[in-house]
Amino acid sequence: VVHLWVEGVWELGMASVLAFLVIKMTGVDREVVEKWLYAIVGLALFSGLLGTGHHYYWIGAPGYWQWIGSLFSTLEVAPFFAMVVFAFTMAWKGRRDHPNKAAFLWTLGTPVMAFFGAGVWGFMHTLSWVNYYSHGTQV
Repeated sequence: VVHLWVEGVWELGMASVLAFLVIKMTGVDREVVEKWLYAIVGLALFSGLLGTGHHYYWIGAPGYWQWIGSLFSTLEVAPFFAMVVFAFTMAWKGRRDHPNKAAFLWTLGTPVMAFFGAGVWGFMHTLSWVNYYSHGTQV
């Protein structure tokens, strides 16, 4: 259950907060932001729900779940990358000089750090031949 939250839902909350901040800071139309948000949410749910299957090895599920889970877990990088592209595209489209530069840069930097931290680092642990040795080791 916890991992389903991390792999299937965490991106949804992050994307929602990012969309809210982008609307408030850049002034981009809500309809444009919602289209991006639907794409990010779709990617997160598509990859996250089936991507949880790479953990089924540990509960004795059939071996094909390891491959299905690994395949879809590799796609879990896509929502994070989409958030990076979304944030910078909206900042470019908005072309509005926001008075709070620190908040604006934080809004742009958060998806970048999430992409590298949860996306790239998580991808490395997702691969079944790595996960077999690193599972539960705090690596």
